[in-house]
Amino acid sequence: MKQLFFTLILIILLDLFLHSCANPITPTGGPKDTIPPTLISSTPVDQSLRFQDLSIEMTFDEFINADKLKQNLVITPITEIKYKTLVKKESISIRFEQPFEDSTTYTLNFFDGITDITEKNPVENLVLAFSTGDYIDSLAIFGAVSNLFTGAIPKKITIGLYKPSDTLDFKSIKPTYFTTSTDEGSFQIQNIKANPYRLMAFEDKNKNLLFDPASEQYAFLKDTLYLKETILDSLRLPMVNINAATLKLISARPSGRYFEIRYTKPINQYSLLTIDSTYLPSTIVGDKETVRIYPTPTVADSLQTIITAIDSLKNMRKDTLYVKFRESSRKADEYKVSLSPKPNTSVFPDQRYTIEFNKPSKLLSDNFISIPVDTIMNLDFRPKGVQFNHNSTKLSFSLDITAAHYRDSLNSYLSNHPLDSTAMDSAQASLNQRITNLSKDSYTLSINPQCFISCENDTSQVLSQTYKFAKSENFGIIRVLMTASAPSYFVQLINKETPVKSLKSCTTCVFTEIPPGNYWVRILIDSNNDGEWSPGNILTNTEPESVIYFKEETTLRANWDIELNYSF
Repeated sequence: MKQLFFTLILIILLDLFLHSCANPITPTGGPKDTIPPTLISSTPVDQSLRFQDLSIEMTFDEFINADKLKQNLVITPITEIKYKTLVKKESISIRFEQPFEDSTTYTLNFFDGITDITEKNPVENLVLAFSTGDYIDSLAIFGAVSNLFTGAIPKKITIGLYKPSDTLDFKSIKPTYFTTSTDEGSFQIQNIKANPYRLMAFEDKNKNLLFDPASEQYAFLKDTLYLKETILDSLRLPMVNINAATLKLISARPSGRYFEIRYTKPINQYSLLTIDSTYLPSTIVGDKETVRIYPTPTVADSLQTIITAIDSLKNMRKDTLYVKFRESSRKADEYKVSLSPKPNTSVFPDQRYTIEFNKPSKLLSDNFISIPVDTIMNLDFRPKGVQFNHNSTKLSFSLDITAAHYRDSLNSYLSNHPLDSTAMDSAQASLNQRITNLSKDSYTLSINPQCFISCENDTSQVLSQTYKFAKSENFGIIRVLMTASAPSYFVQLINKETPVKSLKSCTTCVFTEIPPGNYWVRILIDSNNDGEWSPGNILTNTEPESVIYFKEETTLRANWDIELNYSF
């Protein structure tokens, strides 16, 4: 008996020792879970009629997570009824605080709001529709969104259907039905009640279902959709990213030594008209939202002035104000002058050059440019086609200069000052030697000093930049043979998203002097035949004029001549 007792004790101690040595861990390895949860049952079931309960119950085939349900669940038609969610292992309960509207079809689109608890795989295409009445609304629309200018697909665009009215304002009214576009740009809204609707798509950055015209890209249809017994598909919504807010005047008052007129958004054009035709030097400053008027001796007291401002959507507003300057210790802004193109750019003989000033300026001398070879020698090239812009902040011109002409001018100088002349002094010999060694493939363009004066009496300093003579063999030609169905249009050659050159209403469109690279062709339709392309205006319910983007990429190499054929 005693031996049996000790044997039993030994067995127990051995068992405890073995268990204490064990270190249980979670098994590892195996394939990653990529299978999303599957809906097994729901109350109500999809397409149910006469549903009157305040809660919706759903059960899946695995444990689920619904932490992001409220950010993803879309209920249409839109409702302000609040709800709470309760998750228990494989099931979720959505409990509403108020009953649904009678005789209405509701659609719940869960998007990525319900996932499994391990790999966060979202339930795919989970949509639940039910009616509180005797039938399910079966109308639907399908379509896609894309960027108007590039064809690129924007992400997470809200597409809404609105009940039309004389006071419809997308900024303050939420859509009755709405959805979010997929990563491929497609969208669908189903179970719509037969009614007329307005359609709009917008970015909805702040997720409040209200369009912010100042910061969100958008698209809209000007015509009302009359949904009756048909399903609309292939709707194309071209998105634009233009500040569509109303142009408003914020203030018009002295600011330091200046008088500044501020608007709520950038302006593209403006004009000033005074009661006695007094000239007021002015320019746009800051983020292009402010017109600055500079002090002038001709304005001793307040001067009645009418300002007309136009924004990027061609919205225009006129305001009458009184310009008055006050004493100020504020120093005048530094005078800045810039020249384009940028230094080391390859230029052709038809190149236009632009001198830009940060203040309205005047030309003091017609001989404002030079082609310097040395500190004491300039070649004689005169500017042609000199033109100031409307407020005298930009001056453009061209030069009749070619590589051959430039070399001839240098050779002419050398022939008149031969290097081997015994009478030549050392300075002249040094200059001739420099000209002989000078690169004939580039030149320096200088803006001569004190040739411009600003409205605040600043005078310009020397500004020099070097340019290369473009060699035709380093560039290429793209010919676009166009079969057009519109009488007025623009054919653009673009590099990525930037227009390189544009030709109007051509059938054989020849783009010359094109640097090597990848290019695409884009057509801007001038549908109203007014000579320019219009971005439309949502405030006047005017859609943008059409843009056709050909997705075929063309690679151009040096000295190539490529021919393309397109039709629209």
